[in-house]
This record gives sequence, C-alpha cells and structure tokens, in this order.
Amino acid sequence: MQTVAEKILYEIGQHENGWCFSPKDFMGLANRDALDQSFSRLVKEGKIRRIGRGLYDIPRYSELLKTTLSPVSDQIAKATARKHGWRIQPTGAGAANLLNLSTQVPMKVVYLSDGPTKTMQIGSPTIQFKKTAPKDMVSNELSALVIHAFKYLGKEHVTSEIIAKLRERFDQKQKDQLLKDGHFCTDWIFEAIQKICQRGETNG
Repeated sequence: MQTVAEKILYEIGQHENGWCFSPKDFMGLANRDALDQSFSRLVKEGKIRRIGRGLYDIPRYSELLKTTLSPVSDQIAKATARKHGWRIQPTGAGAANLLNLSTQVPMKVVYLSDGPTKTMQIGSPTIQFKKTAPKDMVSNELSALVIHAFKYLGKEHVTSEIIAKLRERFDQKQKDQLLKDGHFCTDWIFEAIQKICQRGETNG
C-alpha cells in the first residue's frame, strides 16, 4: 500500500518539469495533517523543495551550469493562484516570453488577477498580481497569452514571422477559440489573430 508521501510523488510526476505546488493541490489524497507531515518528510529527504510559504517544487539540477536551478516564476504564480482560488493571466513581457515571442526576461512579471493586488519575491523575477475586474480578463488562457503579448509588442512588432510561428503552434480548436476571443480586441490585434487563424495558409 502506498504511503501518502509516495502518492504525492506520483502525482507530482504526472505534471511538467518545473511544476510548483502546495498541499492544497493534494487535498484528495489525505487529510491536512497527514499531508503536512508527508511534505515535511519529503523536504527533509530532499525530494521536494520549499520555495516559499506553503509553496514547493522538485529541485532541478543543471549539468551544464553545475547548479540547482531557481523555481519557474510562471509556475510559482500558477501554484499561488490555485492555492488561493484566484484566476490569473500573464501580461506584458511575461506573456510574450511564455509564447517564445521575446527573449527578454523581465525583472517583474505582472499577472492580472481576480484576487487582491499582491507582490511576491521568490528568486527572480518579482511576481506581481494586479487586481482587475473579472470582465476585463479573457476567458481562455491561451487567448489571453496571445492578446496580452500583442499588446506588449505593439502593432509594428507583430511581424509576419510571429504570425507564422503562432499559426504553426496552435491546433484548429485553439485557433477557433482564439478567433472567438479576438472579436473583443482592438482592431489591429483582431486582424493579426485572423491571419493566425486562416485555414490553409502557410505564411503571413
């Protein structure tokens, strides 16, 4: 029979490398006391790492850099949002970076949130949650990334290469949703989204 700690490690293994989490992500496995004891044991054994108050990840070691890597800021933000029941959406350079449309690593990543305004400093960059009205948040996560990245880049920097890159990246279901969400955007952003979603096209 698996221990609670073993169940936790198995669940972690079902997620992407760099996933951050809190005990709340495992509430279906055991009661809170058992979870807290298992988390404490796993930290002592070096199998998970405490990165902040109630937040953890699996330590990742880089053979190239010969060092343990810092936690992934977007994963920290997502784990925090799940812990508190917030909806969040990355904006600005953070959104562009997550889509690989910009190599700039921002010193501060800003997320729109239906929770309170809050700033976190766990490694680098600084994470800021900016309270906004739910109506100002895009319903779909991928659509939100594209729209906020385009707002950050600006019309003149959303090139045909970027259009082609995103067209190649998204499947038809994602494109249909993006087109639906794009109707509520500024005209130039919607026009760029239309180019991404054109069927049978290979360049912008």
